[in-house]
Amino acid sequence: MFDYLLDYQEAGSTRPSPAVTADVRGSHPGMFMTRYQRERQAAYDRARHMVESRSHLRPDVEDAKAEAALVREQAAVSRARGGQVAWVKSMLRHNSAARLGYGNPVDLVASRMDVHRSTARDMVYLAQRLDDSHIERIREGEVAYVRVLEETRLREAGASAEEITRTRDLDLDSVGRVVQQMRKVTRDDERRIFEGQYVAFQPSLDGSHVRMNGRLGSFEAEICRAALNRRGEKLVPAGEERPNAGHRRALALTTLCQDELDQHPVVAPVAEPGTPSPRNRREPLLMVVANNPIAEASGFERGVSVLAGGRVGPGTVDLIQCSGRIENITVTGQDITHHGSVSAIRPGLRRAVLARDEGCTIDGCSSTYRLEVHHILERSRGGDHSPENLTTLCWWHHHVAVHRRGMRIDPQSPPHRRRLLPERRTCGYRPPLPDPYTLAALRALAKINRAPP
Repeated sequence: MFDYLLDYQEAGSTRPSPAVTADVRGSHPGMFMTRYQRERQAAYDRARHMVESRSHLRPDVEDAKAEAALVREQAAVSRARGGQVAWVKSMLRHNSAARLGYGNPVDLVASRMDVHRSTARDMVYLAQRLDDSHIERIREGEVAYVRVLEETRLREAGASAEEITRTRDLDLDSVGRVVQQMRKVTRDDERRIFEGQYVAFQPSLDGSHVRMNGRLGSFEAEICRAALNRRGEKLVPAGEERPNAGHRRALALTTLCQDELDQHPVVAPVAEPGTPSPRNRREPLLMVVANNPIAEASGFERGVSVLAGGRVGPGTVDLIQCSGRIENITVTGQDITHHGSVSAIRPGLRRAVLARDEGCTIDGCSSTYRLEVHHILERSRGGDHSPENLTTLCWWHHHVAVHRRGMRIDPQSPPHRRRLLPERRTCGYRPPLPDPYTLAALRALAKINRAPP
């Protein structure tokens, strides 16, 4: 019934091929295993038995048919990959990459097939190492493309025939780990890895976020991972909802860098004799440039960026107004028509508020990490620098709970037991504006200090 699924000889007529120690470029016909063929045959036989016996429940039969279909489609994918590798080998023979203007064959394959570079790299890898007979076996379905790929890597890593045979009872992820264990890492390799370490920051196209990428040696990466994990565990106060591990590491990295900047500020140059001593003040890293009047008219949702050029929104503006300063700039074409700083909280007032509150004022919080002064009513909503509008928050409640998650402090709560209110939400309804005649009448009544009829 399922004979049409079979794309190779019956299970009894195909024997597993013994492992050999010949070079991968050789033409030994029994180089790779055919164990996966027996597994495919077993899936087909199970499906045929369930359908013919009529003694199984319909869901079980459907599951068996789906399993057989998955195996059949995967076999088709493997044979198609074999055909693609054959064409890649043909392109390598004719040096097609250079003739078509590509720097290397991987770029050519990735472009023409519209696949990830990792997929193109694997195909070029096999095409460079297998002869036509082995590629033909993949095309005919005698061996699996992915198994050939992993066994070729194992052989190049120095695995013996016995070691390769043992891996044939492992899943592909486990075989990949064996390949990593077998691969040699020499002193020159370690030196090259160390010299090639880097961390890069790539802004997104819309400027709203920056993607980090890079490469570290295994030893250095373990140091960074363990340190960020430990620091991330300490950042979250007791009782707060814990972010996932990746988010905690991102927060830990931010605080680690901020601590370094705060501990080692840039010292101002020494003044000449007879001139006033300049203030020991470094250029603020967290400075927001707002293009007025676009920024203020939109509630700081447009026209606002940090000094490096990345886009930010009103939440970051509120955060900078607590811990940094705002630079208002109005530009017309290439002409700067106005510029000036909006000062943040004065250092003396900041120290006084910290001394007054003696710790984070959020009810139940005992964290003392990076205590900072915060505006109860945000500056963007009309708040000022008065001591009554200032309170002390730990780093978590200031940066994460308030400025990043949108929570706000209840101004009616006691000064040392501040409550957090949820993010402001609206239903989207806006009352209609009065017609121009009614609006003009109301304005006229307001000028003569009379109540409307």
